[in-house]
Amino acid sequence: MFSVLVTGANRGIGLAFVRQLLSSAKPPVNIFACCRTPENAVELQSIANSNSSVTVLKLDLSDKLTYEDAVKRVEPVVGEQGLSLLINNAGVDSFGINVENTSAEEAERVFKVNVTGTLGVTLAFLPSLRRSAKFTCSDEDTMSIEKSAIVNITSHLGCISLHKDMNITNTAYKVSKAALIMLTNCMSIDFAADGILAVAMSPGWVQTDMGGKDEAPLTPKESVCGMLATLDKLKGLEASGKCYGYNGDILSW
Repeated sequence: MFSVLVTGANRGIGLAFVRQLLSSAKPPVNIFACCRTPENAVELQSIANSNSSVTVLKLDLSDKLTYEDAVKRVEPVVGEQGLSLLINNAGVDSFGINVENTSAEEAERVFKVNVTGTLGVTLAFLPSLRRSAKFTCSDEDTMSIEKSAIVNITSHLGCISLHKDMNITNTAYKVSKAALIMLTNCMSIDFAADGILAVAMSPGWVQTDMGGKDEAPLTPKESVCGMLATLDKLKGLEASGKCYGYNGDILSW
């Protein structure tokens, strides 16, 4: 894998992606680790200082100008080889707010990051992803993360088929993650001709600030290792457009 960009890379699952990509058998040549406030990302900056392959970039999903700046930083590095893998991990929650108490402003805040922001970042890096798909040679020209791929980190909470069994009242978050799965499916159809794999992945219930450090059963490392192992196995058009659990299960949504 030539180059990977991870959003929300300053903590939790995003930071674990950076660490596990670095420790993989074939680490990427370039890892672009993006977050809203790089100056405050102490752990991420420490990793970057020790690994020349890691570049920390400012990218705020609610600020389009940061997309443009990030693209300007990435393009000269990846060149004609393009960006191999885009991991749209950044997101925000709406803890404990049911339908009746969800304001339009709160829904817009969550959608601006989780859906609109993910779309905006993907479109900003789409030319680079397309170049990677054309540049990379693979057996039978098969879609894969080695060639060109978009991975949108969603949640079990966005799976409508599982909703009746959940007693969690963060309405805007759940609706945004359902929309993200549909957006991923749309990407898989629209970008199929480019040879770009597009999948949604649920990391499971993870010990993060968002997920709940005291109650969640999975560490970020366990979740990310499972997701990377699953991504390694996804090949071809038949794998694209689906929603996967961190353990490789296909989730009905």
